[in-house]
Amino acid sequence: MRVVNGNWLMVACMLIFWNCVGPEDPIDGLLDDLPAVVNTVDAFTFNLKGNNYSFEEEYTLSMKPDSNSVLTTSLIVTNWSGNDTSRIFMMNSGDTTYSWFQITGNLTYSSIDSLTADAKYYPTKLLFEGIGFSGIMQFSLFKK
Repeated sequence: MRVVNGNWLMVACMLIFWNCVGPEDPIDGLLDDLPAVVNTVDAFTFNLKGNNYSFEEEYTLSMKPDSNSVLTTSLIVTNWSGNDTSRIFMMNSGDTTYSWFQITGNLTYSSIDSLTADAKYYPTKLLFEGIGFSGIMQFSLFKK
């Protein structure tokens, strides 16, 4: 009798756990308020689906641009809502900001830049900051 009860208990537990389901997979692959970052020698991407999300994230780039490099930068913001202001700062090796983006609504931006011999225009760090960001932000930097 004890073995039969143990088997029934094991079968019941297996049925319960087998039928449990997790949360639905996000359609766009992004989870709310969790940045998805890729940082390689040829590319950097920062993707965020924010829901009134405040953040300050700094990343040291794995890429090492030089005077032969061509950098492609793109920033796409969609589904923006609210009255927040978010910023992205591109900094050089001296921690000096040489370029920045201010996000106050939906936008699409892209540029292709050939770098000069002046290293003050070589990005080494990126700083992302926002207070109450709501929307989807996709920032990419590619070195060719």
